[in-house]
Amino acid sequence: MKKIFIAGLAAVMAINLYANGNTPSKNQSVKADTINTLKHYKASDNWFLGLVVGTNFSLTENIRFAPFGKRMGPSVGIAAGKYFNPAVGARVRVAYLNQHSRANSELVDAYPEVYGDGVYKFSMVSTFFDGLFNFNNIFKPYKESNRFNVVGVVGVGMNTSFGFDEKIKNWSPSKGGLYEVDRSTGTYLAIHAGIQLNYKVSDAIDINLESTYNATDDGYNGTRYDRKYDGYIYVVAGATYHFKDHYGDRRFKYVTLTDQAQIDRLNAQINAARAELANKPEPIVRVEKKVETNRVLDMTVSFIIDKYNITDVQKNNVQKVAEYLLNNPNINLIITGYADVETGNPAYNLKLSQRRAEAVRDMLVNDFGVDSSRLRIDYKGDTVQPYERKNEWNRVVIFVTEETNNQ
Repeated sequence: MKKIFIAGLAAVMAINLYANGNTPSKNQSVKADTINTLKHYKASDNWFLGLVVGTNFSLTENIRFAPFGKRMGPSVGIAAGKYFNPAVGARVRVAYLNQHSRANSELVDAYPEVYGDGVYKFSMVSTFFDGLFNFNNIFKPYKESNRFNVVGVVGVGMNTSFGFDEKIKNWSPSKGGLYEVDRSTGTYLAIHAGIQLNYKVSDAIDINLESTYNATDDGYNGTRYDRKYDGYIYVVAGATYHFKDHYGDRRFKYVTLTDQAQIDRLNAQINAARAELANKPEPIVRVEKKVETNRVLDMTVSFIIDKYNITDVQKNNVQKVAEYLLNNPNINLIITGYADVETGNPAYNLKLSQRRAEAVRDMLVNDFGVDSSRLRIDYKGDTVQPYERKNEWNRVVIFVTEETNNQ
């Protein structure tokens, strides 16, 4: 079973990564970018609970000789999990199954008065940890309006068998040979794979149809034959309930920035909030050499969540900073990057704030011809939050002047 276990674990993996950027000429007209990005989600978001009912088809060694109807048994289950992004999720699923197996055909044919049809029942509880892979969103961009989804299911778990039929106690050697069935409870490693079809009825509810093939140890039906593995097919229908996230939504949502007026309003709010920064008792920048004056410029560069590329709107602010430096040759700048404290972790945010500061410095030098010796970068991560009024305002680069000694 080691190979089965390794194969099951290896299937539950996923990653996603993306970034981009542009550069304008100095006289280019600046327009608002059209930016479509998913909201930032927490670990407590995008959870669901599912209930299912259906049947299972036994594939044990001798059951194939029984009528098809006697291979089937009822199944019920419950699942809880979450989606990490529109393409990848995970769940824990627990199900109860009424299973069937059958005695050896030679004994059944030779001694029908003892074995009857040879079919016996037992119960089983299966517990699986599953990876969920939404093929719609893996192979195509996620659409909020999409109602139908095809989801791959791959998982590893355990099957616990118990409650074997009492009638198998009468299958004794005195009646033509013993068909040994271990009636004690047993737990066996298992893997499964299958497909789930989902239809979104509403933001809160999906209806589902799911089918998986389950491979487990040959002894799960109480007897071992001449092979290592047994199996069964699990087919259920049910419903899934999606809980609200911290935004009040039940599904993944995009944030779209296309309104120039909206972006201008945000910039105006940031500028208005600088009064708070000026009144803070502690300095927000590290000054590494003696300066005669320093002050915070009225221009900032704001960033989208988890990004360090500079949008067209913010390039206009970088250009204004460059013009300020050209008009004030005795002034140098400290370019300080920040990240908001509610996103990411401290180590990640420190690196992100460094990349934001470096991106602004590189644009000043490469696009607007500023002498790199007049620029010094600093970065605070989320250890300093310049703007207390709005968390998202802290995704920013701030400029602090320092006067040169060569006037």
